[in-house]
Amino acid sequence: MAGPDGTAAELVALWNELARAPHKFDFFHAMRRLECAAADQPRLGESARAKDDPVRLSQDPSLAFAPRTIHALIRGPDDVPPRLEVLFLGLFGPNGPLPFHLTEYARDRIRQHGDATFARFADIFHHRLLSLFYRAWANAQPTVNLDRPDADRFANSVGALIGLASPAIQDRDTVDDHAKLHYSGLMSAGPRHPGGLQAILEDFFGLPVRLDEFVGRWTEIPAECRCLLGSEASRPTLGRNSSIGSHVWDCQQTFRIVIGPAAWPDYRRLLPGGESLVKLVDLVRNYLNDELIWELQLILLREQTPPVRLGTEGHLGLNSWIEPDGLVRDADDFWYHPQLEQDMQQTPWLARDLAELHDDAMETPVRVPTPITTEN
Repeated sequence: MAGPDGTAAELVALWNELARAPHKFDFFHAMRRLECAAADQPRLGESARAKDDPVRLSQDPSLAFAPRTIHALIRGPDDVPPRLEVLFLGLFGPNGPLPFHLTEYARDRIRQHGDATFARFADIFHHRLLSLFYRAWANAQPTVNLDRPDADRFANSVGALIGLASPAIQDRDTVDDHAKLHYSGLMSAGPRHPGGLQAILEDFFGLPVRLDEFVGRWTEIPAECRCLLGSEASRPTLGRNSSIGSHVWDCQQTFRIVIGPAAWPDYRRLLPGGESLVKLVDLVRNYLNDELIWELQLILLREQTPPVRLGTEGHLGLNSWIEPDGLVRDADDFWYHPQLEQDMQQTPWLARDLAELHDDAMETPVRVPTPITTEN
């Protein structure tokens, strides 16, 4: 009846518990536990033959309105699965499709004559009907599908909305696929709006998140598209179809993710090399792909700023601040381009773009701070 992994004892214990106190169980609860205890057998509602199921499902023929879903669990010989009688769904009863007198007839044959032939005949249909009813419910429950991850149909169905239906593209980054399924409603939306990304990041990291749109950056003009003196190919006009120089100021392709104020442990995990930063990059890439460029600004709570000590390493503006009397506001002077920094390892030409990114106020090229050491 059960496999070699010790599930037989669990199944028998569950049978005994159901027989002793059936009123403590809901139908779906009992069926799920039976399905988990018989892990070596097909899922209830998917078996080709009734003998492959760990329980037989039947309905108690009664005209009383059901006070609960399960009536009783009746044990038989050891080689026959027990019978689980329900009250809420079937051919008999006040809500059943059969005429009332057939319910009375089936109940009278059992109680007055000890003959359950008609009721057991109806159970041929009850078993399959109730099994399929449970399967229809279970297929729509993500937690129930996780009982057997190898046959998780719910994850495949929802994953198809965000490109995770094929095993070849599952588990492809540091963000767990179940987290992506949790945000599938936002990730499957047609327009990728800022509110969707903000909601995902706030929920995933549990930190305040703000998105600043239209952040300016200097973009290099390809050499073949620059205006040159003596060119006869066209007549460029400044302000209309040409610009002077090798770069142009662009505010359409970059946005900024502002996270914080955060406590020191959360802030540290989002610094370069931290595990949360890698997940942040993967989350943004899953939501936007590589259509836009983005930068990250971290804000550390003023009370959480670590002091500078002699003989220790630190990064000014990143995890160290030289303020004799302490910071008067939250530390928000560190921003970073994790997307381009990660891509530089695979596409060296992006190093040039990273060096050309400027702050919109200071117009200073981005440079990742280097460690400093203060000694006696």
